[in-house]
This record gives sequence, C-alpha cells and structure tokens, in this order.
Amino acid sequence: MLVRLSEFGLNKVLEQVLRPRSFELLANSVLLTVTVSVTAVLVGSFQAWLTVRTSLRGRAIFAVLAALPLAMPSYVSAYAFAALASDFKGFWAAWLVLTIGTAPYVYLSVSAALVRSDAATEEVARSLGFGRWSVFKKVTWPAIRPAAVSGAMLSALYTLSDFGAVSILSFDTFTRAIYNAYRSSFDRSAAASLAAILVLITALLLIIEPSLRGKIVPIDSRVRKTSLIHLGWFGVVAGGLATVWAFISLALPISSLIRWNLIGLSEADSGEVLRALVNSIGYALGGGFVTGIFGVAISILVIRFRSKVTVAFDRTIWLTHAMPGIVVALALVFVSNRLVPELYQTSTLVLIAYLILFLPNAVAAMQTPISQAPRALDEVAASLGASRLETLRRVVIPIAGPGILAGAALVSLSVLKELPATLMLRETGVETLATRLWNETSVSAFAAAAPYALLLVLVAGIPAWLLNRQVRANLNSQLDLDRRLERE
Repeated sequence: MLVRLSEFGLNKVLEQVLRPRSFELLANSVLLTVTVSVTAVLVGSFQAWLTVRTSLRGRAIFAVLAALPLAMPSYVSAYAFAALASDFKGFWAAWLVLTIGTAPYVYLSVSAALVRSDAATEEVARSLGFGRWSVFKKVTWPAIRPAAVSGAMLSALYTLSDFGAVSILSFDTFTRAIYNAYRSSFDRSAAASLAAILVLITALLLIIEPSLRGKIVPIDSRVRKTSLIHLGWFGVVAGGLATVWAFISLALPISSLIRWNLIGLSEADSGEVLRALVNSIGYALGGGFVTGIFGVAISILVIRFRSKVTVAFDRTIWLTHAMPGIVVALALVFVSNRLVPELYQTSTLVLIAYLILFLPNAVAAMQTPISQAPRALDEVAASLGASRLETLRRVVIPIAGPGILAGAALVSLSVLKELPATLMLRETGVETLATRLWNETSVSAFAAAAPYALLLVLVAGIPAWLLNRQVRANLNSQLDLDRRLERE
C-alpha cells in the first residue's frame, strides 16, 4: 500500500486525504467506533455482572443468550433488521447492529475476569461503609478494567474493519468508501488514500490501548469467594433489561430470518444455494488447512525453538491482526497485478488473503496445546535416536492434535463469515454464501437472500456453542463452589 501511495505522488495523496469527503468519513468512522465500543462495554459488563456475581433467576440462560450473537455475522444481522423495516438505515441502525455483534466480546472477557477475581474484597469494602458505587469504582472496576478495555478494543477494531453491515445499512465509513472507490473508478488513488487513513486510525488504537487498560490486579486464589449478590427489587428490573436485550439482539433478527426463509424458499434456486454452500465450504476448508499448517510451524518455532528471531517473527504476525480485511484485499490486488498478474482473481490469492487475516488466530489457538506437550518427552525421543523432525511428528503434534484441529476449525469458521476480501479477490463467477447474501441484499432482494443468511447462521453457530459451553462450565464451577461455601 505504501508503494502504491508513493507512485501516486504526495500532492495527489494529500489532495485525496484533505477532501471534505475524507473528513466526513473520518467523523462517521470515529463516531461509530466510539459509540459502539462504549455501548458494548456497558451492555457486556452488565451481562457479565448479572450472570457471574448475582443470584438473578435464570442467569445460566442469560449467560448463553449473551454470547449467542457471535453466531450471527454482523452483515446477517444487518440484513435481518433491514428486512424487518425498509427504513432501518443510517448511523443508529449501524450502531445497534454492531453493538449487538461486539457486546459478546466484552461479556466473555469481563465474565472470565469476574470468575477469577475475589468477590470477598468487595464484601470487605461494603462492611467498611463504602457504598455500591464506591465499591465498584475502587474495587470491582480495577479488577475488570483490563478485560473490559480488551473487549472494547476488539469491539473498536471490529467496527473499524466492518464492511458488510455498514454497506447494507447505507452508512458511509472508510470501508464502504474504499470499496466504492475501488469498484467505481480506474483511478485507485482514492481507495489507497482512504485505506492509509484507516490503517493509521487502527495503529493509533493499538498504541493507546495499553494506557487505557491499566495495571492488572493480582489475584490471590487462596482467598475464599463470597456468596452471590441478592438483588431484591432490582432483580426484576435487571431481568427485564436482560430479557429486552435478548429480544432485540436475538428474537427480532431470528424471526426475520425465519419469516423471509418461509417466503423465499419457494423462490430460491436450490442449485445456486448449493453451489454457494459448496464454494464456502471449499474456501473454509482450504483456508483452515493452509493457515493451520503455517500456524503449527510458527507455534513450534516460537515454543520449541525460542530465540530473539522467532519472537520477533511471532510479533510481526500480530501486526496483521488488526488490519481490516478490505485493506488487505486492496494491497493484494496491487501486488498481484504488478508482480504476479496470473494470481489475480484466483482461489490462490483468496487463500493468501485468508492466511494473512487469520494466521494470528491460528497461532493464538495452537500455541497453548503445543506448549503443554512435555519437553521431557523430547529428550526421551532423542535418547531413542529420533531426530527433531521425527519427535515433532510422532510426539509433539499427536499430543497437541486436538488443540491444533480446534484452531484450524475456528479459522475455517472465520473464513466462512469473511466478506470483503472474498468479495474483491474471488474468481469471476464464484459465489459464496456471504457474497450471495451481500449481492442480493444490496438490491433489497430479501427473499432471495434469506436461504444464504440462514445457512451462514447455522454453520457459524458452532463456535458460539463452544464458547457458551465454556461459559456454562465456568458458571457451574462457581455454583458448585458457592454451594460448598454455603454448606460450610
């Protein structure tokens, strides 16, 4: 991208960057990012507190409902709401859809922090005369602040990089403007200049995030936890708020999907739907396989052959973690056209995009199981004459196999939901569930789009179910501890 900008020349780039349109896009993107992040923190933290720290009736059910929106890509939610009301567009529509899609990130982070933290400290503070707000500000918030800020950062990065939802809801942000500039003109200087601004904003977020996170409060696992908070009359209010949010975030979009599927199934071209499903699965399996191989290799290098070089290499990979998919796609278009034109609009280029976008996810998922393989077994294998490669193949990888497969599977499911890179780089005539949904929704063909949306939700429900199972396991563990404490 930097090479492309240098070719345009400084004057032309500044002309594009300093246009009133660029400032309008900047204001829209920043406003949407800030409001979505703040709302996601409020909603997600409140849900986490209700399900982890209180005796709210049905809290286990609310714990499941809080994470379920992860199963629905933001552009599917946007389609579902737009199909309910044709005038559901603009800033507030995008704010609601993206808040629904990103609040679970905060909820999962904060609930995990609350499960690990010691509630007895809060009880001590209350016994010393501190009010509920003072206890929250001086005790609870410092304990959950790193988790909440991390969740907010995920929400902000997701909002900045989102393309599908803002496009369907007709709200102009950088991602939508970049795609329109790329498609509508042979002069790509506008697209590259806007992409550069988006990358700078993303980098700025990553720079300020550590200062916002604050210090991590140490946890003493020996301190016993207290019983759950009884809400009294506020329990009715809290339960009502949680129910209303579940209705808005889940019941409304799901009912819209069901309604339009009942209308659209009779009109759907089963052949087109099947081809899109096969193409999506093919890209997902291919992306998971390629990214999984690289993820295993890098994880082994970092864990088993750790050095300054491997650590530096590991960190450079994470630089792409926050890179918007549309920026990666735009850079690959330039590189392929200039250096290897035969790659342009091929499945190989699409897989390279998936590798760049999702390799950090694979490495994060695979490093832990690989690190848990006992190093003593390496020495035993070496004493039996096995080479390092044989040891990795016959000892380390089989032990870490379940974790490696889980990481590759999660990458495959992420590929299924990916839209902008697939839309810009795929072969001519090749459609996936995501691209078909986007194409049909862009012309308000809601009935035709319904089968693609429903299939995406059904397939993407797998990782959300796994996350919910982990949350339920944590809550059940805490319930068992609470019961033991009460018996004592």
